[in-house]
Amino acid sequence: RPGVLGIRREDKNKWERRSPLAPRHVRALVGQGLKVIVQPSTRRVFTDHEYEEAGAIIQEDLTECAAIAAVKEVPIDLLLPNRTWIFFSHTIKAQPAGMPLLDAALEKKVRLVDYECITETGQRGGPRLVAFG
Repeated sequence: RPGVLGIRREDKNKWERRSPLAPRHVRALVGQGLKVIVQPSTRRVFTDHEYEEAGAIIQEDLTECAAIAAVKEVPIDLLLPNRTWIFFSHTIKAQPAGMPLLDAALEKKVRLVDYECITETGQRGGPRLVAFG
C-alpha cells in the first residue's frame, strides 16, 4: 500500500543491533504523512518504545507495507512479493551466495534497492552514500 514503510527486524546474526532508520527519521516520515510499521526487536539499538514515541506502529506483520527497509540480506522465504525492498543484498558484484536471493527477487517481482548501489555520482563504483557502522 503506498505510503506505508516497514522496518524489518534484523535476525541474520544474534549480535546484529543496527537499524536502517532511527526514531528521528521515523518521526520525520510520519510528520510527512507516511505510516511506518516496525517489527518488534529486543536487540535493536533503538527500543520499540522509542519508535512508538516517534509515531511508528510496532507489529510483526509487514504485509501492509509497500516498501520495507532492512540492513542485512532478507531470507528468501521472508521476501514479500510485489514490494520495494531496501537492504544490502550483496548481489551487484554477482557474489555466488547472493544469486539465489536475486533470482527470488526477480521471481517475486521485488523492486530491490541495494544500499551498495546508492552512490554520490549515481554511477556504479562511485563513492557510496550509505554505510552502517
